[in-house]
Amino acid sequence: MPYENSAGLNVNNFYGPRNTGGSVGVEHSTDSVHQLSIAFTAETLNGTYLPPVVLPRGAHFLRFLLRVDEAFNITGTTPTVIFGGTAPATNGVVLSEAELEAVGTKVVTSTGTGTWAVASATGTTAAERVTKALGGTTPVVVPGVGKATLIAEYVFKTKV
Repeated sequence: MPYENSAGLNVNNFYGPRNTGGSVGVEHSTDSVHQLSIAFTAETLNGTYLPPVVLPRGAHFLRFLLRVDEAFNITGTTPTVIFGGTAPATNGVVLSEAELEAVGTKVVTSTGTGTWAVASATGTTAAERVTKALGGTTPVVVPGVGKATLIAEYVFKTKV
């Protein structure tokens, strides 16, 4: 048994080597521009674990790019994948079924929601951990199919 969720509180205990199928972190920074990279697979989307990366308070998103290396198979009524802060549907970016099922590199149709929106007047108002959620009606990500990377470019500069 590689992991267990015995408490039922969305808290996992992992045993031995782990392959989450993805990673999250700031991949590149130049001056005040940073690129948050979220590599994910069907296993990542179906699982409860996402590496703990915190987006700083005051980050302002510039754009979202998606690289799909292996097409996903997502079913349901208007299924989506959402990456964002504590409440990803409120503050996040929505990836559509069409975007995830087409191999290639593209600018994401969604320009973000809430404080993750490209047009946000404030940027993020609190430091928050990056999370994920599935959207739509009865969304299902078929296991073993799909590999992609979301790149979220943002500006962050703070003065003391």
